[in-house]
Amino acid sequence: MKKIIPFNKEMLFNDNVFEITSISLEHDLKVSDNNLISGKFYINGEYKISDASTNTEVFKFELPCDINIDSKYILDNVRIDIDDFYYEVINSNILKINIDVLIDRLEEKKEVEETLEEIKIDD
Repeated sequence: MKKIIPFNKEMLFNDNVFEITSISLEHDLKVSDNNLISGKFYINGEYKISDASTNTEVFKFELPCDINIDSKYILDNVRIDIDDFYYEVINSNILKINIDVLIDRLEEKKEVEETLEEIKIDD
């Protein structure tokens, strides 16, 4: 089974941004205890301050991420990846990122039905 979990964040630049010239996304998300997937997103890149500028500035953001998975799932064979990543610059100084995290190979636990037998007691 697959699940896609959206992650959105706005990050503030110190300078005005005219154009993002390069951007990359990496992550170290992994399964930890208690049906929790945790880690960080690493967003790196370069941007230009103005149209006339030939110089670029470097930016780096680290974003912590925790995803709680319902206890009805088994996470032993789960695969975690990025399904989609897109961004936009807002008001020349805010980078809004949208990351869709793909959680693949989720398995539902088999429910064990408990049956109770009715016991008759003769008086």
